[in-house]
Amino acid sequence: MANEIQDEPFSGWEALAIAAGIEERGIRFYRQAAERCQDPEARAVFETLIGEEHRHLATVEEALVAARGLTPVEADVVRAYLEAVEGDLDPFDPEVAGDRERAVAQAKRIEAVAASNYLRLARASMDLQAKAVLVALAEEELDHGRLLEHRLGGAVEAPPAAFPEEAGRLAALEQELHRAVPALSEVGSQWGLAPPLPTDDGSVFSRLGRLRRLLQEVEEELDAHLDGRIHALAERLTAASAHASPAAG
Repeated sequence: MANEIQDEPFSGWEALAIAAGIEERGIRFYRQAAERCQDPEARAVFETLIGEEHRHLATVEEALVAARGLTPVEADVVRAYLEAVEGDLDPFDPEVAGDRERAVAQAKRIEAVAASNYLRLARASMDLQAKAVLVALAEEELDHGRLLEHRLGGAVEAPPAAFPEEAGRLAALEQELHRAVPALSEVGSQWGLAPPLPTDDGSVFSRLGRLRRLLQEVEEELDAHLDGRIHALAERLTAASAHASPAAG
């Protein structure tokens, strides 16, 4: 992870395109693991995770369509980042195909590497939507590690922390947004200077101003909420690494 490009800010398109590349490497890993692993139960779990990684990739590609027009395409940045992490996302090692514990350790390492990169990209993303997608991806990759532990043995880490207060604040803001949305038809149907006048409090224009302020507040609240989730996920990742089996090394 020494490449300095990993510490630079990323546009939404760059961050999501990198995530797509990481997901493609995850699919490659689990396909090889499912084909070569000799343990039937492990193969079944790896096949499940192939589907999960495909689902992730589809989500990222959908988000990429939305982000493409917002920021310039920096293909060189994406390529350089993926080249820098390629060694951390190695294909499945056939030498561990007959050793269930080592095969699972490899899979858990791949999930941890993916989660770590998604958190790094989320911190550096300049686009809020991309940041939200990356945080969700990191959370699911860590959940895959829990799935591997649960299905294939070993201690299961504690469930992730919830954010009830943040969720409550976001729900309240959402209700305010619904109330603040102006009825634009009022302007179209208004004739002359009949009330409410454009300058009146409660007119469509004053409500638009309130809506703009609310939208800014929502974005700030969402950003802070995502930062909190990034911090919590980073702690989960650190704890999972600290309790990893010696076979993972």
